[in-house]
Amino acid sequence: MAFDYARYLAAKATVDDRALNRHVLAELRRLLPAGTPRVLEVGAGLGTMVARLMDWGAVGAGEYILLDADQHLLDCSRRWLCDWAAARGLRSDPLPDGLQVGELRVRLVHAELGSYLEAGHEALADVLIANAVLDLVDVPAVLPGLLRLLVPGGAYWFTINYDGESIFMPGHPHDDKVMRAYHRDMDERIRYGRPAGESQTGRRLFHYLRAAGAPALAAGSSDWVVSASPDGNYQGDEAYFVGSILSTIKNALQARQDRVDPGDLADWLAARGRQLAAGELVYLAHQLDFAGRAPG
Repeated sequence: MAFDYARYLAAKATVDDRALNRHVLAELRRLLPAGTPRVLEVGAGLGTMVARLMDWGAVGAGEYILLDADQHLLDCSRRWLCDWAAARGLRSDPLPDGLQVGELRVRLVHAELGSYLEAGHEALADVLIANAVLDLVDVPAVLPGLLRLLVPGGAYWFTINYDGESIFMPGHPHDDKVMRAYHRDMDERIRYGRPAGESQTGRRLFHYLRAAGAPALAAGSSDWVVSASPDGNYQGDEAYFVGSILSTIKNALQARQDRVDPGDLADWLAARGRQLAAGELVYLAHQLDFAGRAPG
């Protein structure tokens, strides 16, 4: 399957909708400043989170910055958000650096996170969001810089942090060896010349946040759960989402034959592909959400 990252993010939106922890979201709402806050989302991708927060009534005015390293994705974000707003009867107007959606100014900023942190910034955010991002970076090295992007006591909301457990059902004899190899690849991943995540980010964030002087005020599970309806169809484009997860595992492990036998990997992927096509595959991933305040 040819991988379209923008389509993957759009397909993931309904999965995240179900997964995001409502207790932690309630804490974020409590922490949000009144008026017109400045929100920064790192690794913002397609912009599905700003749309979700507007839909849920958590954000409606002020400035929302979408920071991402992928310029093509930011271009897709502009179009996607315009279509989303039109479907809801919201006015959206183009701006030189983004778009105005209702009373919210959405800015699109192209930058790799590490470089962005190194550059330093005078205009600080009131709220910092990272959704399905922190398990892709070296959290102990990156977290202090991230928190410095906030005003003193500013709110953070770190969501969908992978926590070392993926389950595909029905079970397969090669499940354990494939997932062990995949988690090892996550633990050793390098991007932009830097360590890029670990397979147990979720549970370790409790310590990382406390060590950074910003202990969590609320935490809870945000597991992905994807299954077909009784008629064998997956909701929305979620079959594509699960297929993309399988492609990610395949791409991570195909070049690492020392970690899993190529024949075993091929058998596992073929079985999972057949089950997905038949509407029989169930996918679960354990993750954690956190909300709190930056050091004051």
